[in-house]
Amino acid sequence: MTNFIQKLLLYLYSKKKNNFEIIKTSNILKNSSNVLILLPEEKELLQETKFLISILNKLFKQKTFLMSLDLQKDLNQNGELPIITYSKEQKNFLQLPKKHFIKFLQLKNFDTVIDCNLKDSNFHYWITKDIKAKFKIGLYRKNSTLFNNLVMKVNKIENTRKIYENFLYLLKL
Repeated sequence: MTNFIQKLLLYLYSKKKNNFEIIKTSNILKNSSNVLILLPEEKELLQETKFLISILNKLFKQKTFLMSLDLQKDLNQNGELPIITYSKEQKNFLQLPKKHFIKFLQLKNFDTVIDCNLKDSNFHYWITKDIKAKFKIGLYRKNSTLFNNLVMKVNKIENTRKIYENFLYLLKL
């Protein structure tokens, strides 16, 4: 039942969204003063996530990483990363973010959202949808074009590190 409701919400949102805008990728780094980076939830991607964090730390001055509480224990051991964590309490019965969590994120006034998930994540999709950011960037997945205004097509044959390297190269353009 939950899966059906999630698919229905995606369908309704896709019918509502028909506005496309042209963006220049060269403006992303220049015009991004406050960046929210959505990290994947999978523990299997821990090494790749560490690599991703090290590069993104150099690219953006003002950034915040959004990660699950489980990943935070493994990634932020010395406490120097600017992070926002979430747990099951921030998700409703549809596995979407609760309103108070979205309002908390909206107060931060992010102007760029970068979704680093390789798999479809309705939780991250809805966060991207509800944050009023000029740039919403992510990797191409089944429904990513509904929520992001810049996506990079992923070659599933490549290893995960290579996918993230290409994605970071796109951000540097």
